[in-house]
Amino acid sequence: MKKLNLRYASTLVILATAFVALIFVNQASDQGLETESVRKSENVFGISAMPSVAGDSQSSTSWFCPGVPGLEKTVSSEIVVSNSTDIPITGKVTFLLSDKPAAVAQLIVQPFTRGVIDATGGRKSKFISAVVELDNGAAAVEQRIIHPAGDSISLCANKPSDRWFFADGFTGADSLFNVLLSNPFPDATVVDISFVTADGKREPASLKGIIIEPERIYSLSMGDQGARNESVLAVSIRATSGRFVAGKLQHFLGRGRLGYSTSLGAASTSRQWWFAGGRKDLDTDEQLVVFNPTEQDQSVSVAFLTGVAEEIFREPLVLTIPAGRVTTLATSKLPAVTDGRYGVVVSSITNDFVTSDEDSAVEFVVVEQVISRREDKKTGTTTTFGAPVGAPSRIWTVASGVPAAGGTLVILNATSLATTLKVSTIGPAGSVAIEGFEKIELGAAAVLEIKIPIASADLPILIEADNEVVVQREVNRGHELIGVSSVLALPHRSSGIAAVAGK
Repeated sequence: MKKLNLRYASTLVILATAFVALIFVNQASDQGLETESVRKSENVFGISAMPSVAGDSQSSTSWFCPGVPGLEKTVSSEIVVSNSTDIPITGKVTFLLSDKPAAVAQLIVQPFTRGVIDATGGRKSKFISAVVELDNGAAAVEQRIIHPAGDSISLCANKPSDRWFFADGFTGADSLFNVLLSNPFPDATVVDISFVTADGKREPASLKGIIIEPERIYSLSMGDQGARNESVLAVSIRATSGRFVAGKLQHFLGRGRLGYSTSLGAASTSRQWWFAGGRKDLDTDEQLVVFNPTEQDQSVSVAFLTGVAEEIFREPLVLTIPAGRVTTLATSKLPAVTDGRYGVVVSSITNDFVTSDEDSAVEFVVVEQVISRREDKKTGTTTTFGAPVGAPSRIWTVASGVPAAGGTLVILNATSLATTLKVSTIGPAGSVAIEGFEKIELGAAAVLEIKIPIASADLPILIEADNEVVVQREVNRGHELIGVSSVLALPHRSSGIAAVAGK
């Protein structure tokens, strides 16, 4: 990793950058459902394929989950399907295995309930992923792994992609980092994999032309690929033929990180990344890991949103991310960042569009947040992707809810206007606002942490706002471990997708 290049911009650039970061989501708040212009702009402005709820009960939908271990006796896993409608949802689950043919099971989820499915389908294989196909677009799907080193929740994709990225793939102290590649199609997919360490980009011949067999999951231990004991490790996977889904499993074993974390990959780069769950205190170590997979140096601004406009405009940071490299920003060590909760927005401000060699698609950066919490000499680490361009929404769903063991919702107002929130649960009576959460005020560019009452635990949750927000969930890792598993909620596409960023 090259030495961090951090500087303060001029007053004019600071004001312009912060202003764009705060208000761009307002400019497309009334765009409605995804249009042809949105789809065409994906290659121009780096709109990422963030999983989302279609919000249309008349359409079918598919979900592609990143994958779980299938042979570890101390590990179990679930697929959670939330039905927030007043009609049953039916479909099927296809389980993709490492070394056996795919298996299919039927599925039905009753109105205003959630279905919980064994993510392995009762099968035995090293790794297993699931494809959930439903007859209703208003459903939401998540994956959960119950692991002795910490439970972890991850999103499932709405569609495969021809490229996936991971910014943080830590293997320090022999920590385990497995990349899972799922091919749900009847034809083989061929991919090339490259990775970046502190020493630079590596493209081993053994990682070129990897074949993912039809309806199979392929696993790759990065420590076995020459990336052992790396504190900096970003991965790019690009298909030369076909499309696929990528996830990661991380078991942290030392060098400041402990615990278990899983995640769906980023299906593209993005011009902006939003994080609701920023935190600074004596017991928290937070880092932003920024990966530039392109062949051109890029500059990004980092703004910390605390609801105090003067602080935002005073000192946003500008980082230079060299081509094909990773830059890590230790936010916990920045004196300008005050203690407490805050949101973060990382925005690419490179003037010239960046084009990959493979095609004409414009690419920007990929950003993950790494938070380690310490207590009584114990540590719990979690990694989280931010919400990319197009993700801030007025409506969000938390499919698996917040468990009774404890957890919070962290909500970032991603606009320059104050907003009003309502938090509801989905149960036998449909959507019912939680008492005391019927009308919550949230200031502009501010963050709010909400503790869900035990009486409402384990129910699907619906968050509705007047303006675009970003919702992140933090749940206890279980097993009397410290720290949390952190994951974004699912935005609703029907509440508006930003058609153009940066205009």
